Amino acid sequence: MKRLLLNGSPRGANSNSRRIIDWLSAGLAAGGGAAPEVLDLVRLAGRAAQREAFLNADEVILVFPLYTDSLPGIVKSFLETLAAAADRKRLRGKRFGFVVHSGFPESAHSEPVAVYLERLCRRLGLVFIGRAIKGGSEGFRMMPESMTKKVRADFTAIGASLEREGRFDPAAVERLARPRRLGRGFLILWAFLSIFGLPDFYWKMLLKKNGAWKRRFDRPYAQYVKANV
Repeated sequence: MKRLLLNGSPRGANSNSRRIIDWLSAGLAAGGGAAPEVLDLVRLAGRAAQREAFLNADEVILVFPLYTDSLPGIVKSFLETLAAAADRKRLRGKRFGFVVHSGFPESAHSEPVAVYLERLCRRLGLVFIGRAIKGGSEGFRMMPESMTKKVRADFTAIGASLEREGRFDPAAVERLARPRRLGRGFLILWAFLSIFGLPDFYWKMLLKKNGAWKRRFDRPYAQYVKANV
């Protein structure tokens, strides 16, 4: 069986999605499987190349980040390419699963996209084999292994289960989805940390790195909103 791990992150190889794919690949190897083909959607030039990569595989695992509560543009375009293909008969019976992750701590943010993909899977005639949702993923690509030990073990378990049983490990999927919603205690702690500017430290760092710090309070669309009120 030819297996394809497809990276749907616009960051390509330097992404949190690629880190997750590495962990899945390690699990597949641990389960006795051959090294899967790994492709970055952002590097596949043209819709035809993306479609052929999918059609030439027996099983595809798509890994992508949540972008503004939805799919990244390259993933949406890719899926539309599959849906519009003249040779959709080639899709029938192909095994398909996915991982959606986000910087939000709670997995609930990604559930609507997951439901959409499951329905699309059925409409395209694909065989749905599982899904995993993970919150708090921003930074995986920069974290030392000691900080990702648990999440790495769960994604490795999913890869191993996929190779041995043909499905995502249910216990690992359940652990990855925690927390689905933030508890009251966490929200109180978050409000306290916000007083010192700690929750948005990374965002501030990016603003300064990209020379946008002095323009952080800009409201480029304010004039249009005011004109139409």
